[in-house]
Amino acid sequence: MAALQHARLYQGPDHLLQVVSTGYSEVYKRFYFRDIQAIIIQKTHWGKIWNGIWAFFTAMFGLPAFDMSGGQAIAMGSVGACFGLFLIGNIVLGPTCACFVRTAVQTERLSPVTRSRTARRFLKRIRLLIDSLQGSLSREDLLLRLRTAPASTAPAPNELPIVTPQAGDLPPVITPENRPIA
Repeated sequence: MAALQHARLYQGPDHLLQVVSTGYSEVYKRFYFRDIQAIIIQKTHWGKIWNGIWAFFTAMFGLPAFDMSGGQAIAMGSVGACFGLFLIGNIVLGPTCACFVRTAVQTERLSPVTRSRTARRFLKRIRLLIDSLQGSLSREDLLLRLRTAPASTAPAPNELPIVTPQAGDLPPVITPENRPIA
């Protein structure tokens, strides 16, 4: 997602709606609870990276302020304190994560869910809605289904058929006469 985009996530009675706006356009993506196969929450290191950046600038401006006097010390200390506030704020917000929703046709990142605490609250909130539409399996039922499921019918790699392209299967040659206009 670009830096100048803003994403919001809304809950409808039977779906989630993600709205990504750039200021002059909006993109809407709807995920129906009945179609959601998985919610994936993955830890990221962005929070630690930002902590390092904020700590570096806090030290770069804050530490020299102790060796200065007068207006210079106040200016450097104020800038260092601002970066220190960003550092404290990032620590208070907690660890970062990426949240994805998987359906049968796509896996899409839910951009507004970027902190682990928010992701846990989000999952707790929509799990009941998904279960009410899809039903739920107990752990024992799931293990029983996995044990009794038939083996995969996919051919082994050495059993794959060899396919040779035919003349009609090749893409057309683009010449100046048949080049697309747009």
